[in-house]
Amino acid sequence: MEYVSQPEWKAPARIVPSEEFQGEASTTPIHEAVGHTLSKWEHAESGNIKLFQLICETKSFAACRAYGTLDSVFSRHLALKYAGEEFFKERGKEDHSNFKKLINVYNNSGQYRNKVAHGMAVQPHAHGYFLSPPSYASRRRQTPVPTEKWGLGADYFFRVKEIDHIGLRFEQILTSTMSLVMYFNNKYQILEGKEFHP
Repeated sequence: MEYVSQPEWKAPARIVPSEEFQGEASTTPIHEAVGHTLSKWEHAESGNIKLFQLICETKSFAACRAYGTLDSVFSRHLALKYAGEEFFKERGKEDHSNFKKLINVYNNSGQYRNKVAHGMAVQPHAHGYFLSPPSYASRRRQTPVPTEKWGLGADYFFRVKEIDHIGLRFEQILTSTMSLVMYFNNKYQILEGKEFHP
């Protein structure tokens, strides 16, 4: 059994709404795309708990329950990273390298999960509806100056196409994570299939 790594992925570019870059006709497709994409993220997180259990080398769900209390992508990334350092001390360097690459992709993708989860459907200056950060999100907006075009100062403007593209990355993370779990378990014989966290 071979590990299937995640393919290359290019983040959506920041394009300001205009006559040439129009949003959706209503908020409904944006809301649906957000729901689908966030569900894909949670599936990827469910794969990570299996990976964490495997590298902790335990059939007990104690490690999984502790991992499940971590509140941020970065903290879960660190838990995976340091558990991985112990797991790979006397195991293959190439396997450890693949593991680190995957958890770094997961960590770096967390920002896109947050953009989707914390965005709101807005219609900036009659160019259609986009998912964009709320007006109070200071770190995601230029300083709000009460000008005619204040709504164009956001860090991102996602249509359904961009939201779905982010969801594709989350699917890729899940596929690669489960591939790595099966590859490691087959190679190192850690757990029986029924012993994995559901």
